[in-house]
Amino acid sequence: MLKRAACTIYFVQEGDTLGKDSELASTLAQGKPVIAFVPDVHTEHTAVVLEALQRANPETSRQELILEQLKLVDPRAAWSVGDLSNWIADPSSMDLRAGEAALQDKLAKCYEKRALTLRDTHPLGIQVNLATGVANGVLVVRTVEDCARLVRRILTRTLEFELEEREGLTLLIETISQCAYRVMTHDRMLTNSFWNFYFAPRE
Repeated sequence: MLKRAACTIYFVQEGDTLGKDSELASTLAQGKPVIAFVPDVHTEHTAVVLEALQRANPETSRQELILEQLKLVDPRAAWSVGDLSNWIADPSSMDLRAGEAALQDKLAKCYEKRALTLRDTHPLGIQVNLATGVANGVLVVRTVEDCARLVRRILTRTLEFELEEREGLTLLIETISQCAYRVMTHDRMLTNSFWNFYFAPRE
């Protein structure tokens, strides 16, 4: 499947999973684009999530759904959300407005951290194409509209880029996501190894 795909869309959740991370790395290692969609959390987003969960679990109260999501997003929330311990003991005591506000705050912080990690520090965020030696980066987007625009540009081969110089690096920055699409090091030893291994004449 990954060999046939033109690109991979990685739907970011609250935490890493081995399967999804492996698919991300495998796609990059083939030199193909990976789009990581990280929701930009706002009031409407939280309401939509809860309404979808309510439809899937009609027998579960909204308060219980909020508690389940808080536990998933931040397992230590009981020590950081003031009334949460009381809500856990008696879910019906939860003020829905306060519960939804707490969930929205935790979701926003969680997804913001996930976006920054994938963009800047994730160990699989840059992968070398084993066939060419070129380093490929993940493209992180925060809205459905940007994700759709990026998929269209990938499929129609109309991606747009800017060159950016940083200390020790030259980056090819994709303009919609503002993420590194390709990376080239200025390290002389690594550069020499790259040219000798990938482009040295073969006997």
